[in-house]
Amino acid sequence: MSSDLNVIEAQDLSKVYQLFLSPADRLRQMLFGASRFGNRSFSALSGVSFSLHRGEVLGLVGRNGAGKSTLLQIVCGTLMPSSGALNVRGRVAALLELGAGFNVEFSGRENVYLYGSVLGLSHQEMADRFDEIAAFSGIGEFIDQPVKTYSSGMYVRLAFSIATSVDPDILVVDEALSVGDGEFARKSFDRIMALRAKGTTILFCSHSLFQVESICTRAMWLHAGKVVAQGNPAQVVSAYQEFLDSTEAQQPALAVSPAQPSAPKGYARLTRVRVGGLAPGQGPLQLVSLKDDLHIDAHFSSDPNLPCPSVAVSIHSPDGRIVSSAGAWNDGHLLERDAVGLGHVSLRFPQLPLLKGRYYVSLHLFCERGLHIYDVADRAVYLSVEQEGLEQGLFHMPRIWSSQSEDRLPLDSSPAAQNPNLMPPEVLLDWLSATVPPLPEGACVTCPFPQAPGLETLAPRFGLVAQADGSFLKTRSPRWSLAWVRSDAPPLDWHALFKLCFGHEMSPAHWDWKYRGQTLAGVGVFADSGLVGFYGGLPRQVIKHGVPCMALQIGDVMVHPNERGVLTRQGPFNLACTTFLEQLMGFERPFLLGFGFPNQKHLQLATRQGIYKAVDQITETQWPVRRLLADWRIRSQPVTTSDELSVNSCWADMAEAMRSSILGVRDWAFVVRRYLQNPTVNYTVLLVRARFAGSPLGVVVLRDRAEDGLELIDLIGKPSNFPQLIRSALRQAYLLGRQRVFAWSTLSHQHLLQGWRGVTTPIDVWIPANVWSNGPTAESLQDQWWLMGGDTDFR
Repeated sequence: MSSDLNVIEAQDLSKVYQLFLSPADRLRQMLFGASRFGNRSFSALSGVSFSLHRGEVLGLVGRNGAGKSTLLQIVCGTLMPSSGALNVRGRVAALLELGAGFNVEFSGRENVYLYGSVLGLSHQEMADRFDEIAAFSGIGEFIDQPVKTYSSGMYVRLAFSIATSVDPDILVVDEALSVGDGEFARKSFDRIMALRAKGTTILFCSHSLFQVESICTRAMWLHAGKVVAQGNPAQVVSAYQEFLDSTEAQQPALAVSPAQPSAPKGYARLTRVRVGGLAPGQGPLQLVSLKDDLHIDAHFSSDPNLPCPSVAVSIHSPDGRIVSSAGAWNDGHLLERDAVGLGHVSLRFPQLPLLKGRYYVSLHLFCERGLHIYDVADRAVYLSVEQEGLEQGLFHMPRIWSSQSEDRLPLDSSPAAQNPNLMPPEVLLDWLSATVPPLPEGACVTCPFPQAPGLETLAPRFGLVAQADGSFLKTRSPRWSLAWVRSDAPPLDWHALFKLCFGHEMSPAHWDWKYRGQTLAGVGVFADSGLVGFYGGLPRQVIKHGVPCMALQIGDVMVHPNERGVLTRQGPFNLACTTFLEQLMGFERPFLLGFGFPNQKHLQLATRQGIYKAVDQITETQWPVRRLLADWRIRSQPVTTSDELSVNSCWADMAEAMRSSILGVRDWAFVVRRYLQNPTVNYTVLLVRARFAGSPLGVVVLRDRAEDGLELIDLIGKPSNFPQLIRSALRQAYLLGRQRVFAWSTLSHQHLLQGWRGVTTPIDVWIPANVWSNGPTAESLQDQWWLMGGDTDFR
């Protein structure tokens, strides 16, 4: 379980309490160490193991007495485990029992400084944060009053404000927000999500299953001190909810077992939310305007002594404006529930009239009159709505005349601008690789770029340790050194390593073609014998949900087979890979996204080291070639320079039709560079047109594999035109005498290649997402990529 990436590692944690019939028995036990005085033990926690990476959020669910609070107190250090091992790395801020850590005789102001001193912060550091803490808590002038005069809401608001303002590495929240009002609960939710985005590790205990699903990246279900399940929050919550439903259904309708604490009077909460079958945090849900129905399901639990609550659904635009809302009480629909207060309501919007765009759905649990709100499932699921026409606006309005399509300009494929204030990625590594290796151990050096991103992670890889005065002490001479490899690097640096790794040679012309147009080809790992490792990438303009940005296709990954420890966490692969990703990829870096085409073995290696996470798989679709006459409706011919506008028009159609996906730019410039100027492979690039109208239908890129068949490398055009483009490929294969046509595509999008008796089979090629550096989460990229063989550098 141990990992340098883990901030919390727990192994077989247990907590056992000795129970005595009287204080005298406890005294006898202390004096004589005997067990004959009738004492017995109670196991609050038993054999709990888990680990958390930086930025993960773990939600704990379970009934009262399950051991959730005990586990959190052990993580915080306020309880010691009876057995097991716990390793916590970083500053821990906790919200446990109400007012824990406060001196009730002190004022709120004094407790702010007291709390900070406990966490090791100086008086000045807390003074710098004080105004923000006071403003967020909303206590106002009561900040200078004794804490013992505070209400429970004031307690928790101040405690939460302090705990989340001291830049914790780990935040522990144990139901502390349950006493906050609705407004503060929303502020707190936003603050927790901001901390999560900054990489804070969070342990979150709540009886609100919606909160667990919406906030957490992982969940753990505890029962009687033992782990019943842990993993994906939606799956764990679903299993726990089924357990609750089954146990509550077995209880008498009007009786509550004394051993099971009942919910507080006057409560009501959402216990399960599904939008189109998706749980909170999943999605986005893909819908087609005016065709697909939107289904919403909500389960709730309520006090059976109060009137049955009601539910409202609101649909919002990305900026928060309400696009539409519906309340059951307004529509005259009375919700139903059983004798213990459990209910379920469904809502369907037939043939959803929302037009193309991004939206999110929120659910609200109100009182029966719609005046008091009990619970909110805010931003439960995002919607991605597509449409077939070009109609603009938010809604489709019924009318008696048809709209006229507007002429569309080619989609802008320029790269998204990076932060101009950030230092170019090559500067820091160039300085370290030139300055540090010649220094003797024990030498001190001052970095001229103290604010450079990645300095704190790069410096240790050169044997440097940060000192209090801002300088760095060289404590060791690492076995390997790191440096950028330029695209114009002499071939001797990489030629021999490439042949050792792949068994064949790469010509200098092919290297130049692959890495042309970029200064940095990749990160090299060097030993005394020369280059022993390389991790490189090829820039690619992509469209992510309709927005242009830059991505890196991971290209050549090479490690000398004779180097010891090459696959360890400190080996050449990890050094080159992590350095490359940290410097180039993520928010405000030159490249937002990364993708590649590793096999399962290589993917598992990078996944174990916390570098990649699979978001899709490659499939191969193949079509048998039979006697096929020419289609009189279409004609195809090799592209020429006069076809630039037609190719760009096909690409604009494709980008518009696939706005809900992530796909590489396929404009004329890409076609020329990728296919027409390739120095080693001859591709057939055909422009397919409607025979009589002459309008372009799409572009087909083919590679003749001789006896293996004709490979369909790329398609450019509307997906609705893909069947005609595939037919053109089959016709070419028939004319060449090939037995089959085959194509790569991502599993999530292989349905676009259906037809013509094609058979699709998953293959051992996977699409990973970068989870090492700060960027879009792997979950947000799951099943989003449209990739074909043309998106690789080797097909």
